[in-house]
Amino acid sequence: MSNSRRILAWWGIITFLVILSLSLQVQSFAAPEPSSSTTKEKLQNEKLLQETIKLRLENETLQSPWGKVISFGTFLTALAAIIGVVLTFLKQIAERSRQQELDRLQRETESLRRMDEKFTAIIMNLGSESPAIQASAAVSLVSFLKPEYRVFHSQVFMILLANLKIKHLAPINKLLIEVFEKAVRLQVQSAQDAGEQLQLDLSRTFLNRVDLSGLNLSQADIGFAQLQGANLREADLSRVRAMKAHLEKARLSRANLNEGRLRSAYCREAHFHASNLVAADLKEADLSRAEFHQARMQSAHLEKAELRGAKFEEADLNDTYFTDAVLDPEALKSIIKAKNWQKAHFSAAVKVQLDELIAASA
Repeated sequence: MSNSRRILAWWGIITFLVILSLSLQVQSFAAPEPSSSTTKEKLQNEKLLQETIKLRLENETLQSPWGKVISFGTFLTALAAIIGVVLTFLKQIAERSRQQELDRLQRETESLRRMDEKFTAIIMNLGSESPAIQASAAVSLVSFLKPEYRVFHSQVFMILLANLKIKHLAPINKLLIEVFEKAVRLQVQSAQDAGEQLQLDLSRTFLNRVDLSGLNLSQADIGFAQLQGANLREADLSRVRAMKAHLEKARLSRANLNEGRLRSAYCREAHFHASNLVAADLKEADLSRAEFHQARMQSAHLEKAELRGAKFEEADLNDTYFTDAVLDPEALKSIIKAKNWQKAHFSAAVKVQLDELIAASA
């Protein structure tokens, strides 16, 4: 609708209202007093007419540019109110989350403080003269190896290592070893995750029957360590330093001892089944009744080693050195069942014995 038409419409409405008002005034003076029913009916008609005019006015207002502006303003006001409510709600959520985070950090800090105090007490108790207190302290160390206490892992490992270099009563030593088995695996795994090689110093430790199977212990120092009956199956012990280490009855099957230095080590009845002993130094080692079934022993050095009762069936003895080694008939019979034994190095007297055995078995 154009502006001129709207103006005419407004003038028409105003004119109508003026005429209606004058008409009503004339009637009020000229006409006789109306009855109550007639007055009521006129009032209803007048009310209906006013409502109709009001609706028309509102419709015209909404369709006009100002009406649209007013309508849009009302929408913006409502939208702003909604946004205000949402922002207030989000602010409350953020404040609640921040408070919860602060509460969590406070709880963690308090928990670590208590654990630190407990850890200090355990360290003190490990040095107690009472075996019962020592045992309780050793068992309590396990709780500090949980993932949530990662910050304590290295400290637990170092404390255990220090205590395992001290001769404790057998029951206490056993408990310490059980905790150490868990701690050392966490340390090795942590080093691997960081792409590093853990340099372990286990020299002179008391680790009898410890389970270190499958671990990467490359270049570790286990010199003079007590490892009787230890489980070292499939462990990586390449270039290990094990001078005079006690490995009696240790299980080293499928272990990697490439270039291992086990000079003068005590390995009686140790199992080296399918192990890698290439270029290993076993000079003067006590290997009596040790088992080397299927072991790779190329270029290994066993000069002056004690080898009575040792077994070499199917081991590869190519370029292995047995010069001045102590060999009894049982060990010699086992050697001729090994691979490439003819390419090994023996003392002259031992070589004669081997030739005699071959001739006798022909």
